[in-house]
Amino acid sequence: MSSHDVAILGYLVLLIAAALLELTATRTRAPVPPLGDVLSRIMRTRTGRVGVLVAWAWLGLHFFAR
Repeated sequence: MSSHDVAILGYLVLLIAAALLELTATRTRAPVPPLGDVLSRIMRTRTGRVGVLVAWAWLGLHFFAR
């Protein structure tokens, strides 16, 4: 297994964990806010909007630029 495969596996594990966390937040009474609430809270400030933009650019640079 190459380091590329390990990296992809790690990202898949993070994606599955995020999906399970979102399901927990929306389907149960757990004190975990849904992703929409978290993003709306982050986007209230300029710093939050810049952070989301930088995160989106990082994702695009690493996953979609080939």
